[in-house]
Parts: sequence; structure tokens; C-alpha cells
Amino acid sequence: MKVKRTLKSHWQCLISNRGFLKTLPLDFVVSAQSDDRDPGSRGFTLIEVLLAALIGAMVLTVLYASFFQIINAKDSAESELELYHEVRIIFSKMTEDLAMAFPMGMIYSVKGSSPSSFFVGEVEGKNSSVAFTALSHKRGINSPDSDQALISYFLEPVPDSDLFFLMRGENPRIGSTSVAIQYPLSESVVGFNLTYLSGDGEEFIDVWDSSQTNSLPKAVDVTLTMRSSRGEDVVFNSLILIPSAN
Repeated sequence: MKVKRTLKSHWQCLISNRGFLKTLPLDFVVSAQSDDRDPGSRGFTLIEVLLAALIGAMVLTVLYASFFQIINAKDSAESELELYHEVRIIFSKMTEDLAMAFPMGMIYSVKGSSPSSFFVGEVEGKNSSVAFTALSHKRGINSPDSDQALISYFLEPVPDSDLFFLMRGENPRIGSTSVAIQYPLSESVVGFNLTYLSGDGEEFIDVWDSSQTNSLPKAVDVTLTMRSSRGEDVVFNSLILIPSAN
């Protein structure tokens, strides 16, 4: 039921079909009308549209942030795994070389000359370097080389950076003038420090020269500082025993 307040309706209601006056209020007339409109056909108000847009924007923002956080966490985890994998390879190679360290013979040596040092560990600035002879050389097919080679580990600066390359050198022609094969094991090195366990096994020293000690160190303590993808310096340490020193 709807109430209409109109002047036209007021005059129409004064006289009935039979000519009698209707006793209706002069101000209001009640007319019965059915609401034929479908309730579902009503449109959205501006406030409803704005609220829906705001909620949608908030949901998309949360999803966007969560997605990129997951991607960043995945990339960071993969970078960390790559760093640890790289360090494992370095320590594995150094362990293989140092565990097979062995005094060099007179092969390739000039007759009558005194034998060269076969294990020399030095300190250059804040970092270390080491060179020694080892039986870890991999000979090729029909190669005239022996199993023994001069192995070296040292640092080379990375251009336009405060980092270093960790280099490995290998020269199977011990005592000759041939150039050693050198290649980097890593380009993310911050520091490379070695200490050597003395023959009596009581202390570690920073340098070693077998021409003076006439022996190999019993073990080498390797400290490797690497730069992670997040810019953090991570320190790794490994103690490598030298069986031939005992």
C-alpha cells in the first residue's frame, strides 16, 4: 500500500461513481498498488561500489606482497645453497690435494742442484697462499706426466671489487719453467687464511717452509670467508690432515 499526497488525487476522490461524496481526508488518499519490480534488479550504490573496489584492492595488494615475498625467499634460499655448495667443492678439492701432499723427488731437477721446497705456506697482507707437491695430478691418456704436480692456492683481486678470486694452480712439470694451469674456484672470497700444525702437534703457525723444517705440517687449518648474495660475510672452517706427515 502506498500513500500519495497529490492535489489531483484529492479532487478525484471527492465524488464517487454514484455521486456520493467520500469521507476521505483531504490531505491523503490511499491507493493500493502492487510493486512489480524485481528486488534483484536494484543497482549498486556508489558506497557499495567503492567498498567493493577497496576490498578488492586490499586483497590484490596482500596477494601481490605475499607472492613476491615467496619469490624473494626462494631466490635467497637458492643463493645460500649455491654458496654452501661452492664452499663444499672448494674444501673437497683442497682436501684431496693436501691429503696427497708428498715430498717431491729429483724428477725435472737440475743435476747437482739442491731440491726446492715442496711445501711453502706464506702470508700476503691479511691473506694466505700455499704451494706444495702432491700426488693428485690426473694424467691424460698416453701423457708423459707423473702423478705428482706442484699445486698452489692463492688469491687474485676481482676488478672493481673488494672481493677476490680463489685461484688453484697445477703444474705437472715440477722444477721446469713451464707455466702452471691456473683457474678460479670462486669469485666471492673475502678472506683466505691458513695455519699449519707443527711437527710436535702442539701449536698452529701462520707460515711454513719445508726447506727449513724439512717436513710437512701434520694438518692445515683452512678459514675461508665468503660474501653471500645478501651482502653478508660468512666464515667457513675446515681442518685437513696430511697423512704423509706422520
